[in-house]
Amino acid sequence: MRTLRIAVIATAAVAAFLSCTNQDKQLTIADQEAAIDNYVAQNFAENPVSYHNGSVRVTIIDSSFIAPPDSLVYGDTLSFFYAGYVFTNGPSDLFSTNNKAVAAQNNFSLTDSDSTAKELVFTKDCMVPGLVNGLYGVKERGHYIILFSAEHGFYDRYVYNIPKLSALAFEVWIEAVRKKETQ
Repeated sequence: MRTLRIAVIATAAVAAFLSCTNQDKQLTIADQEAAIDNYVAQNFAENPVSYHNGSVRVTIIDSSFIAPPDSLVYGDTLSFFYAGYVFTNGPSDLFSTNNKAVAAQNNFSLTDSDSTAKELVFTKDCMVPGLVNGLYGVKERGHYIILFSAEHGFYDRYVYNIPKLSALAFEVWIEAVRKKETQ
């Protein structure tokens, strides 16, 4: 009977600990989302802003005025340059890029093969969800900033040099959108 009581108490303690941990994570995510909204409001009040499944996309350059390009949808091929940052009240630590100018500004080492446009077939699971959600609907020759909380990033996994529970910001320059039916 005593062993059963100890097991029940231990199980309850673990459940309480996990509940607090999950609450802490949810509070962190809520804080990140508020910080993203604040950053966008303070820095991009004049820019078009789109919200899609937890991602916030700020349009820096809209190429629609040049020629009305098609919007990126699943199945299209996307070619782009990017700079990925950990977001802490703004883009802070650069963790990845294929843009030579951004790499030079941040003393970030790139090889020639690292500095070419990334090309991929755009699917729901081709990248981290926050980036996929933010890229959906972008246009060729557009320039965007995509921001999202850890919930839509790597959540509580440590990936490469990105701390657990990090909000992320990606600056992207769209080179080309090739529609699925024209490939």
